[in-house]
Amino acid sequence: MVYRTDVRHISHFLREVDIFSGLSERNLDRIASLCEEFSFAPGEHLGVQDERGGRLYIIQSGEITASVGAQDLGVAVRTVRERETFPIAALMEPPLLVTTTRATTHVDAFVIPRVRLMELCELEPEIGMHIYKASCGIIMNRYRYTLEMLSDNISRTERLNPVWRGPEV
Repeated sequence: MVYRTDVRHISHFLREVDIFSGLSERNLDRIASLCEEFSFAPGEHLGVQDERGGRLYIIQSGEITASVGAQDLGVAVRTVRERETFPIAALMEPPLLVTTTRATTHVDAFVIPRVRLMELCELEPEIGMHIYKASCGIIMNRYRYTLEMLSDNISRTERLNPVWRGPEV
């Protein structure tokens, strides 16, 4: 059975979360009302690469490892920590996950079903626009970091194929 409690303690926490920072107290309360609290044991999977993302996780405590590639042989690409949301891909259309995520430590998180958050964003365009802008900023920073890491790994004599006409990496 789920018991609803005062959302103020959740709203107060969301104020410092990456994609919700800067929203009004009223809007934070609306988002907080969608949250459910969950705990995850070390090693527990929270999402699998190339599957549809149906939930947005907001880390209260603990760490999540995001990896790409085969589940057993994947390469860790990021650690998700307190006050971060993931997977941002769950907010896209289609919501296909880019990484496989697994609890590294014991994790306490707020979880929002994607469908409920999308409904709220349609009802409250101010919330939707804020989440959209914040998500774009997060993706841009990760993209910039990835490009810097790639350029550091390419020797000065190597060049990427400039004739490639596909989508940008």
